[in-house]
Amino acid sequence: MQPLIFNHAHGRLPAPMIFVWGLVLLLCAGGSFGAYRQLDTGNAALQQQLRTRQAALQPPMPRQAGNMGTVSQAVAREVADAQASIQTPWLPLLTTLEQVHQPELYWMQLAPDARHKHLRMTVLAPQRQQGWALVERLKKQATLADVKLNASESTDVNGLAMTTVQLEAGWIF
Repeated sequence: MQPLIFNHAHGRLPAPMIFVWGLVLLLCAGGSFGAYRQLDTGNAALQQQLRTRQAALQPPMPRQAGNMGTVSQAVAREVADAQASIQTPWLPLLTTLEQVHQPELYWMQLAPDARHKHLRMTVLAPQRQQGWALVERLKKQATLADVKLNASESTDVNGLAMTTVQLEAGWIF
């Protein structure tokens, strides 16, 4: 049996310059980290000084009991209006309008006012009778009240004669 001979080259260590460069880079990184930490603590101290000076420069706010009552009442009214707007049943209202819609009618404007439960609409119809039929269909809806035709005007849209119908209605929910 023949003996096994391993024919491999012995590894070389990297040149000493690579170790020197690595050591220099490691020292630079450590120095940068130390400088960053020192700048960070200095910045925090300066920000704290700025806050204390700003607080010292601001004049104390006078407290008036009567003025605070009117401000809080105004805020309470705004909050109540916002809650009424949020609680408005938009989905049933829009469902009602989708039920009366016809494919040949184009809704140009729909402006609901939640505070007054009022709705303004502008519709573009190819024929005047279609716009008036929309008014009649809206009057038959149980959730809409006081449907009015404000204006009906012939207009030219891209060379086609169309009728602009402006409506108003109130809603009941």
